[in-house]
Amino acid sequence: MVEEPVISIIIITCNRPFLLRHCLQRVTALPYPYKEIIVVDSSTNNESQPVVAQFSTILYVRLSGQHNNMPQARNKGIMISNGNIIAFLDDDSMIQPEWLPALLAAYHDPRVGAAGGRVIRRPEPYCNQQKGNPQLRVHPSGVVIAKDVDLPSTNKIEVDHLIGCNMSFRRQALEQVGGFDANYTLTNLREETDLCIRVKKAGWRVIYDPSIAVLHVSARAKPFFGDFPTVQYSNGRNSTYFAIKHFGLHPRTCLGLSAEICKSIQRALFLSGLFILGITAQLAGRVAGMGAGIVWMLSKKRRAAAAPRIPVRPPAFSAANKFTITAPHSLRGEHSNGLLTKYATKRGI
Repeated sequence: MVEEPVISIIIITCNRPFLLRHCLQRVTALPYPYKEIIVVDSSTNNESQPVVAQFSTILYVRLSGQHNNMPQARNKGIMISNGNIIAFLDDDSMIQPEWLPALLAAYHDPRVGAAGGRVIRRPEPYCNQQKGNPQLRVHPSGVVIAKDVDLPSTNKIEVDHLIGCNMSFRRQALEQVGGFDANYTLTNLREETDLCIRVKKAGWRVIYDPSIAVLHVSARAKPFFGDFPTVQYSNGRNSTYFAIKHFGLHPRTCLGLSAEICKSIQRALFLSGLFILGITAQLAGRVAGMGAGIVWMLSKKRRAAAAPRIPVRPPAFSAANKFTITAPHSLRGEHSNGLLTKYATKRGI
């Protein structure tokens, strides 16, 4: 008899309690007994905790002062999770009916280390008029391609990376590569791509299945103009760091980065009033990213020896051992270690 896997669903939230409530309503209603739901809250206020308290089987973790560090939030969720499979949702991701069955089915293949799927961002009538497979590739120049992830498709395909608001990983793969790289800051661009590339390099398959679908409800409504310089700086820094980290200071990497800068200039020209500000921020970010990438390369061996790893432990539960989580638990910042130890002891981890 094959045991059903335990799935840990980790939801990262930041200052969006209204969206979090809708996300949790869908996730808690999943008719699957072997799941645990973890909310990692990096908000600058306390408005999300009462929302989580309305649900009886959720582990709540509060991170203070880290509202712009998605990798840190994800790693915290991983470290207190128990699932064989670890799925990540944003608080504005609304799972669709086939999300969980399709996600679990993807891991029937023991070679699969990561799986994700469709992210619906545009109105359904528009999407349904178009067909095609998504383009989720990383070019050897370091240029990341992420197109058509909201188009309906029936094809399950192998890809280079997944979309952060709808992705999952086999626990063994996460433990093998050490989790998310916290060097992707502010907008956190490329943090999920970085992890997927490392999972692939470790010999695992990364799978896209359109049935693993979420509606990304706030993707079209994020403020932009006021944050434009910060976004440009952060995106420039993170994409440059990613390219150098994975592809080195190769001529084709420089060519790829030049192409990305040209695209940024085109965008800033479209927003003519922000042209000078945007390009200045973008170039400053590129320089910062290059520095971060070079530092990473120079200290690679030392970091490999000293970097903290996600602790390896056997899953605490199986289909033969149902479990519940009394909640909401609150683990805060630097003082969470003792509480985590008590929690683990209580659960027999």
